[in-house]
Amino acid sequence: MPVPQQQPYAQPFAQPPRAPVQTQECQTTATIRNQVNLKKQTLTLEATAQPGIFNITFSFDASAPCRVTTFVCAHEDVRKACKITSPFPTAPAVSFPKGLNHKFPPASSASGHVVNTVKASARDLTSVSNDTFPVIIRLEALNEEVPGEVGRGLEALEPGCELPQWVQSQTTYARLIKEDDGSWGLRVIKQKIWVKGTAYELQEIYGMEQNKAGGNGEGYEDVDGNECVICMSAPRDTTALPCRHMCMCHGCASALKTQTNKCPICRNEIESLLHIKINNKSPSPAQPGQVAA
Repeated sequence: MPVPQQQPYAQPFAQPPRAPVQTQECQTTATIRNQVNLKKQTLTLEATAQPGIFNITFSFDASAPCRVTTFVCAHEDVRKACKITSPFPTAPAVSFPKGLNHKFPPASSASGHVVNTVKASARDLTSVSNDTFPVIIRLEALNEEVPGEVGRGLEALEPGCELPQWVQSQTTYARLIKEDDGSWGLRVIKQKIWVKGTAYELQEIYGMEQNKAGGNGEGYEDVDGNECVICMSAPRDTTALPCRHMCMCHGCASALKTQTNKCPICRNEIESLLHIKINNKSPSPAQPGQVAA
């Protein structure tokens, strides 16, 4: 009697091999050395006595003397050192000393930094097109690490001019939106910094304690506490990219990348891991929960 041949085991499906997950090293205070930081959640429009005209208001920190300029319906030319031009007159720059929690505009001076919803079209104030933004706010300070000509100063620079290497700045881009009560509000689109002649876009890291204290509530609502979501004991110090959830300790992240490539929080694919070495020294006011990309 013939003996039946055993059929080889066949898998119902085969998964493609996972791409290796890379680990990057990063020190928080070495990544961004900006001297000024606009607090995004404080950016608002304040009604004036003139219908349709609103003051641009916000709070910011500065670790060095600085100045503030604002632009409406403005175009930024990244090929010309982030030069900004606007069809509307630019209000004079406002200077501030070193300090925390500055209020803009200062109560002691007339603002002039306004959004006129009568002269500008609703489309131009609410949408972005070809590097033209409804509102641009630039905070500038001197970068003492960069050698420059004698007697250099921010007051000699025209608002929106090409940024020299000896200027360090943070630029915030925003658009107008209609709030639930029908009033106009401002929403940040992105932020960039200019350091030693190079522009970097700032990206939030969701889950950093500093970010929770001053963030806008987006992205880290599922990351509670300060413990790794896997071992629930070690402090988290590793971020999954590109989703930017800092939810694991370095040890668990190293073990995870050998088993899966999914973020424990959002389940999106992890392309790389960013290990952040937290510096125990007080961070610069411009560095809460952000990395430069």
